[in-house]
Amino acid sequence: MATKTLILPTPDKLKEIYQDLGTTEEKVNADVLTIMEWMRKQPHLPNPEVDERRIRLFLILCKNSMERAKESLDQYYTLKSMVPEFFGNRDPTAEPLLRSMKTSLFIPLPKLTPEGYRISLSRIRCPDIDNFEFSDYVKVNFMSIDIRLSKLDMFKKEIFVFDLKDITMAHLTAMLPQMKKFVYCATTAYPLRIQEIHILNMPSYAQTMVNMVLGVLKKKIANRIKIHNGIEDLKKHINSDILPLDYGGTFPKNSEELIVDWQEELMKHRDWYLSQNSVICDENRRTKKPCVKVNMLAGVEGSFRKLEVD
Repeated sequence: MATKTLILPTPDKLKEIYQDLGTTEEKVNADVLTIMEWMRKQPHLPNPEVDERRIRLFLILCKNSMERAKESLDQYYTLKSMVPEFFGNRDPTAEPLLRSMKTSLFIPLPKLTPEGYRISLSRIRCPDIDNFEFSDYVKVNFMSIDIRLSKLDMFKKEIFVFDLKDITMAHLTAMLPQMKKFVYCATTAYPLRIQEIHILNMPSYAQTMVNMVLGVLKKKIANRIKIHNGIEDLKKHINSDILPLDYGGTFPKNSEELIVDWQEELMKHRDWYLSQNSVICDENRRTKKPCVKVNMLAGVEGSFRKLEVD
């Protein structure tokens, strides 16, 4: 099974994923209908019919817990309404987003790991800061995650690879004011089961940003961050046949070719993105307090844990 850009689990692997969660495809189907019925009774939530596949994958990523899936869905739609700079006005053909795709890269790698994990690669493509807008970078990242969860992907856990080779002090200066908000939204809006986070080519001046991220992440996730001195060290953790050619892998494309494929995928779903702009919470109809931490959507503050580099 595959889309143009993503290779999906085989039927046997999918069955294995369900077995690991103590469920079956039939049980998931029934649970999705239950969650959709629950959503219809929540006056602030949108029509569940428009997001049935998202509900299914949220349930799987919440380890088959209906209560966690309900909470996670509420958090997702709430943040979409509360943080429009990251979640609103999504049009993959809009000039600011096209410019963002030229200056940075965030793509899912096509091939899953043998365990069924999806690896996403992120890096700055252009060291020139003039056209870099961090909120647009975040928006494109979240658009990529959304289309995967709602339309294209099926996977068990997520692995992130952040290549900091071309990140400059100017990039960090642009990122830091919104970094806490970005990390909170990324880990709250989406119930991604993060297996590992790999940081490659980290300059010493990026330590401040990494410490800030650690201050927001749950300790369990923070302990899964690994810093690598080079590609060979990364390849001890990720099979070569998954990595693109320019990362020492044997997958028959480089990362620049993969981002072209992924950009085409985003463009192809432009109508879906435009329709999703209105699929948010109606805060005026909410009967209970929002289940997100509003203080986490503010600026830079708080104490940070330090990550020691080996």
